[in-house]
Amino acid sequence: MRTMSATIAIAMLAAGAISTANGAEEASLLDAGSGKVHVGTGVICDTQAEVTSFVQLMGDRDPGGAIQQINRQSQSPMACGMATVAFRTGKNMAEVRTDKGSFNIVQIEIIAGSVDGNWQMVPRRIQYTAVAIPGYDV
Repeated sequence: MRTMSATIAIAMLAAGAISTANGAEEASLLDAGSGKVHVGTGVICDTQAEVTSFVQLMGDRDPGGAIQQINRQSQSPMACGMATVAFRTGKNMAEVRTDKGSFNIVQIEIIAGSVDGNWQMVPRRIQYTAVAIPGYDV
């Protein structure tokens, strides 16, 4: 998760608010390419493969444990993490189905990040997230 400084990312992880994409993201992420800015809290990763692995691991463990395993495997302590960000939706990359539901893997462009309500603009950064597909459970 190179979108924010290590201090910001660690503060978010320490807050314990780890989850998959929230309802605000679920409702609005499917308008890829519209240029509309969204705000949401969820797990973001550096690569499509990392967020796909995160979703698959969620079937066997808690979100925090899944993030830790992805970060160990990628040899980057910040490959995936929890973040509250302002972003634009990119391409819908794939769909992943698990026993916890179905998820779209979505490319996003991070614009800014928030910690404790304070927003910080970030350089253009492409990341990936998982968005639950409402009403489409396995």
